[in-house]
Amino acid sequence: MQLQAVQGLSQTQSLKITAQAIQSIRILQLGSQDLYDLLREEAESNPLLDVRFPDPYTRSYSSGEFNHASKLSGRPPASQGGMPPKDLPAIADTHAYHVSLREHLHQQAAIAIGPVQDRKIALEIIESIEPDGYLRRLTAEIAAFLKTEEKHVLRVLGKIQEFAPCGVGARDLAECLRLQLAERGKLTPQTSRLLENLPLLAKYEIDKLARICESDRASVIDMMNDLKRLSPAPGRQFDSSPTPLAMPDIIVDHDPSGDFRVELNNDLLPRALVDREYYALIRGQAQTRSDRKFIADCMQNATWLTKNLDRRAQTILRVAGEIVIRQRDYFNHGADHLKPLGLRDIAESVGVHQSTVSRAIANKYILSPRGLTSLKFFFSEAIPASGSGAQISGEAVRSKIRRLVDAEIAGAVLSDDSIVEELSRNGIDIARRTVAKYRKKLQIPSSATRKRIKRSQTATTA
Repeated sequence: MQLQAVQGLSQTQSLKITAQAIQSIRILQLGSQDLYDLLREEAESNPLLDVRFPDPYTRSYSSGEFNHASKLSGRPPASQGGMPPKDLPAIADTHAYHVSLREHLHQQAAIAIGPVQDRKIALEIIESIEPDGYLRRLTAEIAAFLKTEEKHVLRVLGKIQEFAPCGVGARDLAECLRLQLAERGKLTPQTSRLLENLPLLAKYEIDKLARICESDRASVIDMMNDLKRLSPAPGRQFDSSPTPLAMPDIIVDHDPSGDFRVELNNDLLPRALVDREYYALIRGQAQTRSDRKFIADCMQNATWLTKNLDRRAQTILRVAGEIVIRQRDYFNHGADHLKPLGLRDIAESVGVHQSTVSRAIANKYILSPRGLTSLKFFFSEAIPASGSGAQISGEAVRSKIRRLVDAEIAGAVLSDDSIVEELSRNGIDIARRTVAKYRKKLQIPSSATRKRIKRSQTATTA
């Protein structure tokens, strides 16, 4: 076989995505807080980019530390509107210091536990306790790690279980509730048997529990009410992590003509500006090729970013506007009137790809007279309606199921078959297994469990 080099021409097709398109895709799918973080990173590395973030308290914009003049001179940015610079910290930075669960337990252990070996065991146990207050690590494993006997670990664990909050250090739910009942002086042989049969308690098997506890129904219901006053996760009260707020990207309201007005939430949108005056100043002072390249790259990146931010805002507005048009009945009448909607429906109307719609609704929220809602809420599967040949949204069906269950009374609890019949009378053809699936998704117990719950509630009221 002879090998030789051959020169020739060939024509091929390939798809290449530009850096600007990659940035546009990335920015579109970001929520407001993630977008702020991205812009802060870009502004710190690009002297030509001036980013102004909205202040929800004053509805004004502040450039913060990202103005190029302040970065070069070391001076704080000039205040706006003739007001003096703000020396006070933000409200979010002045919250009280919260002691963590681990710190709280260590403080108690330093006082209550004396011997050195016991303190070593207590340290290992406390470090193994999870944020909800439970010790899910095996005591045998702790004993093997510390090279001591398990009974020694159990003895120290017993001391820690006397710490506040009551129930901390429990290894399961039954032990957690038992510790709290003992602290309140309500741990009796009957309640101990009740705690040994929590699965029956979850199903409201009152009669079975009464036989096991050797008590009557009224006593079992009283014990259940005592358990409801306890904390199933005692460590949660030390959870100091702030809950992130969902802020609306789109605001929907009625205009004077009675129609819906769809607007971007300007109080949430950051503004990115390209400082062209500063660009002209430093471009003329660039001496080396690397300096000129750096300045040119910064200008290109800043221009791309501002265009992509504008494109993001316009895409979200167009998608949200089309959603409002198609779900007008929901905004007028509620969740029962949601229509089935898919990504393709919006994509075809707006003139973009389905993936663009998917990114535009990700982590975005809409504020309307119906409250704050995720944009993804408006997309659901279609279920056929009998007779007319029309279709109904799966979310609307789930709303109807919830309404039927909420209207139940003790003597007339609906089974899944009964719910199917009720929906059929309203023109909705749905299988029993679909009702069961939706019921579980809504965290609604079975009809048998709901019946027992209603009976126990009636007995408690009586």
